[in-house]
Amino acid sequence: MNPRLPSPSRRALLALGALVLAGCRTAPPPPEKPVTPEQARYLESRQRMLERFGRAGFELVVDAMRGQEFLGVEFFPENAKYEFYASSVQTLRNQTKMMLSQPVPERVRILWRDSSDRRFIEGVGSRYIGRIIGDETIEVGSRIPQALIDDLKRDPRGNLRLKFRMSNQGTLFGWDIQRRPGYDPRERDRKGRPLHVSPVHSFAGGDFREAEISNGKVVRKGWYIDRRTGQTIETDY
Repeated sequence: MNPRLPSPSRRALLALGALVLAGCRTAPPPPEKPVTPEQARYLESRQRMLERFGRAGFELVVDAMRGQEFLGVEFFPENAKYEFYASSVQTLRNQTKMMLSQPVPERVRILWRDSSDRRFIEGVGSRYIGRIIGDETIEVGSRIPQALIDDLKRDPRGNLRLKFRMSNQGTLFGWDIQRRPGYDPRERDRKGRPLHVSPVHSFAGGDFREAEISNGKVVRKGWYIDRRTGQTIETDY
C-alpha cells in the first residue's frame, strides 16, 4: 500500500468535510431582523429628508432661555432608537455647538426629567433614569424654507445650523446658514494660525434668533416669539 494515499476512513472524512464546506459556501444568509413599525417610519422619514436636502450634515446649536434649567435632556429623531444629543443639564450658559454628519431630522422628540441621575442598563448602556416631566415633538426639517435649501445647493460652502432654545413654554426652533466669506485655510498669521474671518448668517428664521454679541456688547438684538401671546420679544442674548 502506498503510504501517501489516505486510508478509506480518512478519504471518507475528507469527502464529508468538502461537502460541509461546500454547504457553508452555498447556504443562504440568515434572515434579517424584522423592522418594527417605528423603525420603518424613521427610515422613511430619513429618506425623505435626504432627498429634500440632497446631503447629510448640519451644525447643532442648543441652549435654553435665560434663568431656566433642564435636566436629563435627550433629543431623538422621531421614532429613532438612539438620541443625537444629550445633556445632563441644559442652560443658556452651557450652550452646545457641534457638527453632526447625519441627515436633518424631519421631526425631533425632546425629553427632559426631574434629575440628571444615570444608571447602566444591561444591553442598553448608561441612561437617564429621572422621571420624565417634559416630552414634546416639534417639526424641524419640514419647516426649513426651500429657498434656504436651494441656496445651500447652489453654494455648498456653508453650514446649515439647526438651533434649539429650550423654554418652559416649549422648545423654540430656529435655523440659518453660516458662511465665512473670504476664508482661506491656507492663509496664516505671523504665528502660523489660520486668519480669523467672522461668520455671516443668512436665511435666519423660525421661533427665535440669538443676539449678536461682539467684545461683550450687543450689536444686534435677539428675539423670540412668545407662545402665549404670539408677540415678538427682543432679547440681549
